[in-house]
Amino acid sequence: MSDLGSELSDNPHLTDTSETQQLRQQADLVIQGFDSLARHEFDSPDTAADLSIDRLRSKDGLITKLHSNLLPLLHEKVTSLSEAMNPSELRTDTANKFALILEFQQQISQTLDQTIRTAQDIIPGRVPKPFNTSDHHFEEFKLFRFHGLDELIRQSLNNHLRALCRGYRCVIEELMHPTARYSDYDYHHFEALEWSIYCTTILLGDSELNIIRVHWLKGTWDIVDGLEEVSSMADPRPIHGISISEGGTQDKALIQLSKPFIPIVKLSRLFFVKLSREIMNIDQAASFTTMSSDEFDKLRCSAEEIGECVKNLAFHLSEAHTDERAYTSRILIIRIEELTPYFQSYMALVILYIVPSYRDIYFRDWFVSWNTSFSVASYNAIQSVHVFEQDEP
Repeated sequence: MSDLGSELSDNPHLTDTSETQQLRQQADLVIQGFDSLARHEFDSPDTAADLSIDRLRSKDGLITKLHSNLLPLLHEKVTSLSEAMNPSELRTDTANKFALILEFQQQISQTLDQTIRTAQDIIPGRVPKPFNTSDHHFEEFKLFRFHGLDELIRQSLNNHLRALCRGYRCVIEELMHPTARYSDYDYHHFEALEWSIYCTTILLGDSELNIIRVHWLKGTWDIVDGLEEVSSMADPRPIHGISISEGGTQDKALIQLSKPFIPIVKLSRLFFVKLSREIMNIDQAASFTTMSSDEFDKLRCSAEEIGECVKNLAFHLSEAHTDERAYTSRILIIRIEELTPYFQSYMALVILYIVPSYRDIYFRDWFVSWNTSFSVASYNAIQSVHVFEQDEP
């Protein structure tokens, strides 16, 4: 088949060939398919779900069906659709790709219906966010698992799927009308939908320790990004190919301010890398611990929380050359001092619920050593902030 994009852009008024007419008809069907998926009905109940243990145990087969069959199948079909929507392949093999897309749309719609119905059977009402819960001994039926399912079905899946379909609709419209101008499609929507489905799959089926480890892995990405940003400010030469003298006094001050923040970010990353490795060595035969859902959520989101703190540090450092130095000093010190209590609360939960008793002493000693290094790094960073403020030109 000829390159559709070139054919239409060379003669946008070309409509008299049967092949072109057929492609336009297929495109209309594809667009209608995306519109139909975007309008998919997700229930929004006002009443709370019955979360009694006996009732949830009776739904164990449906829970297994969700995390072992329906959610992986939905992930597979959404991924296949994304691959079929590759713009370059769409332009060179349009008819075949349209046929594939129509097939995937139908499969996604069917799988989505089954997923929603199954989830509604498990949790026919809303599930509150875990807070001050006392479900320590609910084993694999703790509140956090069903709150995660509730969020997927009634929030993230709904929002991300609609955004994804709107974006794909624009891709098809631009393909068929190459002279028109549409906003660039943001592939973040696919990544967000993919992550939501994956997270819910492991939330329903994996051990608590593995769920925490997976979220720590993703959370450390922000810490790594923050480390790269701070490192580039502390030593811009490898990236920008300039000498320090070219930046002037202001850049020198920013370099001196940024350098002591590197150990803080590195130690933050080390905290989660170390604990993730230790978790991998712990016997994970049991799918649950004795921590409550709100304690579990605190640990699950801890790396993301620290990643956000690190991003804030990097942002305020990057703005230090434009903001008033007194403001920069105040906000950076606040950001530094908020980190230590976070880590202390995380470590308390790790030792209490995750680390085997025979490893208690080792972990306590390790954390004392880590905490000492972190305290020194924090002190040095705060001192550099004071110097930065006092040396204002």
